[in-house]
Parts: sequence; structure tokens; C-alpha cells
Amino acid sequence: MARRGRAEAERGVPSAEAAVPGSGIAEAAEAGRTAPGWLRLGRDGRLTAYASCAEGLVRWTESRPGSDLWSGPELFPVEGWAGRFTLAQDHNGFVWFAGTRHREGAPGGRELVVAAQYQTGRPLGDWRSLGNPFPERESERGEEPLPEPAAPVVLPDGSGALHVLATRFGSGVRGRTRRTDGTWGDWQDYQGKWVRGSVVPLVTAHGRTEFLAPFRGGASYWGQDGPAADFRWFGRVAADAVEGTHSSCETGSGTGTYFWRHPADGGVVAYRPQAPAGPSPALMPLGGAGGVGPVAVTRTRVNGYDCTVLLQRGAEGRPEIAAYPTEGEQYGAWWAPVGDRCAGLPALALDARGAVTIAMLDPDGGLLVARQDPRDPGLVFGSWCRVG
Repeated sequence: MARRGRAEAERGVPSAEAAVPGSGIAEAAEAGRTAPGWLRLGRDGRLTAYASCAEGLVRWTESRPGSDLWSGPELFPVEGWAGRFTLAQDHNGFVWFAGTRHREGAPGGRELVVAAQYQTGRPLGDWRSLGNPFPERESERGEEPLPEPAAPVVLPDGSGALHVLATRFGSGVRGRTRRTDGTWGDWQDYQGKWVRGSVVPLVTAHGRTEFLAPFRGGASYWGQDGPAADFRWFGRVAADAVEGTHSSCETGSGTGTYFWRHPADGGVVAYRPQAPAGPSPALMPLGGAGGVGPVAVTRTRVNGYDCTVLLQRGAEGRPEIAAYPTEGEQYGAWWAPVGDRCAGLPALALDARGAVTIAMLDPDGGLLVARQDPRDPGLVFGSWCRVG
């Protein structure tokens, strides 16, 4: 595929070149470049799925709410795209993206970039450079070079502020905030020199944000006292986890539950921190042994009960789903396969009718979607449909 100029790629418009090769999408997904929460519901009731390939961001969009007709895949090229990205949705329904690109002349040859999709199916806004929060070159002081930074995380709070958090092992967590007046502050240091992987964000329905910064043997717990407030350290969580397997969900009014995989068997455990976090957290096992990566999480009513729904890529590479009464981990969760082998991690969202919707990429890079059967009060799904 021919590359476009940098100025053209920064405008956030889809490519007019040939269709995106599915093999490139699948390859990126298998390399761990699918973003957590890559299936999103827009304010107009349409779902959108996002992926990555070597050239930039890829998108599929529902033609109308609840439809099996989708447009895409569309490619949004980013010159120097490094592949990994994260996304988040703010209280206006805007979808924000954060990623990294390689650029000659930037500190360390790379810079963080952010962009926004303001309406479902519309082009993205311009990609904005935030610079490099880790310009240090320890190797110049005779030390070993530091590893590459993890994927940056974008975190909007309820005040309209936007936080971008970046991590690198040996340097820690650094964040930069776009204030409500649109101006960007300087990079702030949130410590955590031995952090491993990206931070794990959570936004409550009241717009307060928090995050875990994992390290070997535990995590640091940071959060706001309210929207627009500065982040402060709430405490330390002491618990082993498989690196890169954390996810989160608001499970009560202002209360978040974090999930990760236990190193013993790869099973999923849940944890609800209290401020300040205790030194010996009570981990609640939820099964799913042998699965890989973080679980996708949502909440819905099943047989009249508020339930938390988990979706994972199981040991055989197939999507597996489980549900349990919200904050009732003591009842356990039972996992069931719901599809064939997928590339990367499957995604989970509620559609315009409130039906649980599963999306996955097949080994050819195609998008498949299955929805909860509205005629059944339980968690039963219809057939998979290849869309786009």
C-alpha cells in the first residue's frame, strides 16, 4: 500500500487507497496490538470497532443501530505508526485515541500522539503530538538502554479534562493533562520506577478517574478525589499478576473492580481496592484458567439480576464468556466457549438495545459479531455474522 505524506496522514481522514489487507489486521492483533475496549457504542446508537495494522488505525462502523450491515474496514494512516494504541470514550461520546509514532528529530525518535472521533462514522480530528515523556538516554551515561515505553493510555474525566498516561520500566509513570480550557500542561511524574506495562484506567459514572500502575508483585493505586482534581497516591496493592492482563469496570456507585490473571494458573481474579489500598488484598477467583490477556468486562441484567459479564480468549484461542452477580464473586463464574479461533483478543459492548454484543477478528482479519438473543432472558447468543 502506498504511503501518504505526513501532513495528509495527520488530518485523520480515511485512506482512498486499496482496501486494508486482512492479513495485516490479523497480524497486528496477534502481536498484541488490539486496544482494550475496541468495540464502542456511539451516541447515535451505532457500534464501531477499531483495530490496528502497520499503516495506522482501522475502523468498522454499523450502518444503523443493531444492524448486521457495517462499513469498513477503513484505514486512517498515521506516518511512523508504532502499532499499539488505546482508546477511551468521554461523557460527550467522543472517542479518544492515544498512540506512538516514530519521527525523525523527536526525542528518542518517537512521540506520543492523540486524536478524537467526535461523531460515529465521521473522520478523526487531527493527530496532535504530545512529545516524548521519556527523552532520557541512560545508555549515554554508560548504562544499559531502557526498554521501549508501553502503549500510552488516554483517560477523560467528567469535567472535560483529558489525561494521557505513559509508562516505561526504569522511568515510571508520567502524565500530561489537557485542561477544560483546551490548554495542555507539562508532563508530571507519578513515580513507579519499576512499573511494567500500561496503567489500568477506570472512570466512574460521576466522572472521577483512577488507575493502577502494575509492577512485579503488586501495583500502585492513584486517583482523583473528584473530576478535574489532581491525581494523588491512594496506596499500594500487593498481589502477583501476569503482566499485561489487567482490566477494570465500575461495579458500584463510584466503586471499581480490577481484574487480572494469577501467575499460578492464568485464572482470572477480581479485586476492589479501598482508599488507602490495603497491603494484603482479598483476591476473588473467577476461573478462566489457561486464558490469555486481559478480560473484556461489561454489566447487564441476566434473568433480572445485575450481572458482570467477562469475555476472554481461552486456552484454545476461542472466545469464552462468563457472568456472575455484580460484586458477588463468591458465587463463582462458569466459562463457556462462544466462537471459533480468533486473532488477538475479543471485545464486548452493549448495543443500542442493551444487548450484549461480542466482536472478534478472525484469522483472516475479518470482523465477526454475535449478539445476545433478546427473546431469551439468559445470556444466549445468536449466530456469528461476518460484517464489513
